[in-house]
Amino acid sequence: MAVSRTAVGVTCGIATGLAWGGMFAVAKSAYGHLDPFHLTAVRFVLAAGVFCLLLLLREGRGAFRFEGRLGGLWVLSTIGFAGFNFCTYVGLESIPAQSSALIMATMPLVTVLVMWGRTRKAPPAVTLGLVLVALLGVAMVLGNGNPARVVTGGVGYGGLLTLVGVAGWVLYTTGAAAFPTWSPLRYTTLSCLLGTVSILVITLVASVAGWIDNPGVGEYPAVWAQILYVVFAATTVAALTWNTAFRNLGPSNGVLFINLVPVTAFVIQAFRGHRPTGYEIGGVCVVLAALAASNVYARRRAGAAPAAAVEPAQPAPQSAGRR
Repeated sequence: MAVSRTAVGVTCGIATGLAWGGMFAVAKSAYGHLDPFHLTAVRFVLAAGVFCLLLLLREGRGAFRFEGRLGGLWVLSTIGFAGFNFCTYVGLESIPAQSSALIMATMPLVTVLVMWGRTRKAPPAVTLGLVLVALLGVAMVLGNGNPARVVTGGVGYGGLLTLVGVAGWVLYTTGAAAFPTWSPLRYTTLSCLLGTVSILVITLVASVAGWIDNPGVGEYPAVWAQILYVVFAATTVAALTWNTAFRNLGPSNGVLFINLVPVTAFVIQAFRGHRPTGYEIGGVCVVLAALAASNVYARRRAGAAPAAAVEPAQPAPQSAGRR
């Protein structure tokens, strides 16, 4: 019995949400042995190797050509892979794992702001209002019911740093439109490869400058399970299932599975003994409601546009002198 594209897409979307939702708690549990910089470095050295092998097997050596676009892709890769992961992992040091996951779930709405800056075309007022509502929900969680604490410095820099990282990932993701002839696997592999180089350089500079400690060789085996998770589940598998969900369901449906990320993170933390406060639950509900409402509104606008385009032109009214 053949499996439908929709079933495959839904399965992949769920797998992505679960994998990313668990990443924050897993990564934070490794901080006793590896700092965010070295954890990010080992994660992407291994992940880049896996992606390169997959690309070689699927598309051959020719897919590794940059076609004269090395510089531009490297900038995007550094913003996406180095910027997003360093900001997220460093921010994770000062905020709970579930809060970091909640900020990541605002990615579709952050995309609205990024595209506004790129195209200079303001989004509809309804969409912009929903963005503000979602950010208010995040602020409720970070400020434990008092959103003002986010802007007054009461919750530290972790949340803001994570939000900056999310914006960087959106810039990288939307930048794929400049490479229309490349497959998603090729764009992901080559950009991951370049981003990994940037990650290694930044980590080396931070180590030499004394900004971070250099972990001993024995620290890596101590967190081998966490490393395997962030490399394979949260990076390799999640990237492939995310792309598959988008291809089979379309962007408007595929992006909905980002809602599973904070839900999964909160469930994991609950099993670990964390009891969510009413403000946390309320903030999560506000964010998810804003995401769902934004998706519904975007669907209606997209559906109305084609209908208006094919509507037959009305005949011009006849003048009083014509019969």
